[in-house]
Amino acid sequence: MTFATQEPTSRYNSAVTPISPSSQLESPFEVNEIWRDAPVFTGTTKFDPLPDVKNIMVTGGAGFIACWVVRHLVLTYPEAYNVVSFDKLDYCASLNNTRVLEHEPNFSFYRGDITNPSEVMDCLERYNIDTIFHFAAQSHVDLSFGNPFGFTHTNVYGTHVLLESARKAGIKRFIHVSTDEVYGEVKDDEDDLLETSILAPTNPYAASKAAAEMLVNSYKKSFKLPIIIVRSNNVYGPHQYPEKIIPKFTCLLARGEPVVLHGDGSPTRRYLFAGDAADAFDTILHRGQLGEIYNVGSYDEISNLSLCHKLLTEMEIIPCRSPTSSPPCNYTTSPPSSSPLGAEQEEIHRWVKYTHDRPFNDHRYAVDGTKLRKLGWEPKTTFEEGLRITVDWYRRFGERWWDDITNVLRPFPITAGGEDGVMDQEVAEMCDKPVTLESRENTGVRKSSDILKEASGSFRSRHQQYQHQHHHKHRTRKYLHHTRETSRDNTDYYSSRIPRSCALASPRPRELASSTGLVSPGITLDEDDGFDDEDTAYNPLTIVYDDEARSRKKRKLSIVVDDITNDSHRFNKKARGDITQEGGRCAKLSWTGLTRTL
Repeated sequence: MTFATQEPTSRYNSAVTPISPSSQLESPFEVNEIWRDAPVFTGTTKFDPLPDVKNIMVTGGAGFIACWVVRHLVLTYPEAYNVVSFDKLDYCASLNNTRVLEHEPNFSFYRGDITNPSEVMDCLERYNIDTIFHFAAQSHVDLSFGNPFGFTHTNVYGTHVLLESARKAGIKRFIHVSTDEVYGEVKDDEDDLLETSILAPTNPYAASKAAAEMLVNSYKKSFKLPIIIVRSNNVYGPHQYPEKIIPKFTCLLARGEPVVLHGDGSPTRRYLFAGDAADAFDTILHRGQLGEIYNVGSYDEISNLSLCHKLLTEMEIIPCRSPTSSPPCNYTTSPPSSSPLGAEQEEIHRWVKYTHDRPFNDHRYAVDGTKLRKLGWEPKTTFEEGLRITVDWYRRFGERWWDDITNVLRPFPITAGGEDGVMDQEVAEMCDKPVTLESRENTGVRKSSDILKEASGSFRSRHQQYQHQHHHKHRTRKYLHHTRETSRDNTDYYSSRIPRSCALASPRPRELASSTGLVSPGITLDEDDGFDDEDTAYNPLTIVYDDEARSRKKRKLSIVVDDITNDSHRFNKKARGDITQEGGRCAKLSWTGLTRTL
């Protein structure tokens, strides 16, 4: 076993946890009391304390992997290290993850944002930090396709802020937590990748992490900052926010709802239990060489479809089969339903559904962890054992550990054609068979690029129709209201889902924040915008004024078509462009790669 459990009150004392003055909370631990019933997990390693390490800052300390490291360091080295959890409490974080440490004398919580230099420097100086574990990041790959700017802001800019602050503060160790996805896809016949392998990220999340690594390396070269880079494969276990596959599917099955796989479920991933990950970071802290890179890898590789089967077995939905049995799912030749295997396949068809794949989905990742193993680290938890612990935890606490997770558990809907080409969420959200490129073409599942072009054409034709019917210049201004508060960090990413019929429906005004160039939280149309409430049923158009050009006769606006392919705001395609207004009418709409004269 790679974890230890302790009674939640075993290390309590009367010390008061100091918090940042920037925090608006009277106490950082004013959340529900469910944590009192939960086991306290840590790793199992313990080393002789380092003489030059005393005060450790863990960014993203209320998040998943970081909270395991925080608990392990605080409870394993109570006399040696003071640990500061630095977290802005984003949507995927929870104070429950470290609430058991509230009264530990060597633990502090600071509510702050890594993209805020003043908060970072205040924390470093206030607690005299000498070592940093940098875990804080936007990490959900699916969200990175819909909000790549937010990922760049947090993962790249935030890392740069932290590096510069660390340089000024004279940090002695900067341990940067990266991902195996920076290597890109590894073919089935290719060897596991070493730390010296070329980085070739294929999605916005992985690219942001690779870019952050470049900054870390540049500070090592330019400023002699003592850094270590860690690239881990997929980590799972208790306390992981249920947007990731294992906790998400476990919570869905516990609700009696089917799970939904991307594509055909064939991509494979290697999984590492969180207790083993905590041991790995503890080993790297105490035995890792400054300036080096370490892969943290396991050999427990499994396809997404096989993972579903294991979860169904662990949840006792289907019986446990022997390892020599035939594969769980065979869609070409199905045995009679009266046979045990046939009944099992019927259950799998009932509980496992499919939706369209990501815009690009790496088939597998594989890293060689030999370098770390030479330091003495080995994963000790088998996948079956770790999965059993994880499933048990989510069945007991998953629904209550965070706020309402209903929207998080919803599948990414297939883009299916409704009447008149209008996208309808209720049409074929899930399929019973694997969704491949060929099946998508044959079943009416449509590519995002096709929908984008259709939306642009609809915009043009309806605007022309309006121009013909309404040629007066001065018309009561209309406003479109987007109920989702969009932000760079996806804080409210799951908070609302806009029905397509309501995309252009609200007449009340809303002030826009138009300076960032990102998707704005509202939609404003000018007097002669040429739209009305029945113009389109696609998810919202966001039109933002160029403030400096407001007084000019020729007005320039930016337009973003956000999320026209699905209404859960995931896998959204964005087209950017300009509208040029001349003489009170829209003269031209220019898209990236597409120009429409109106």
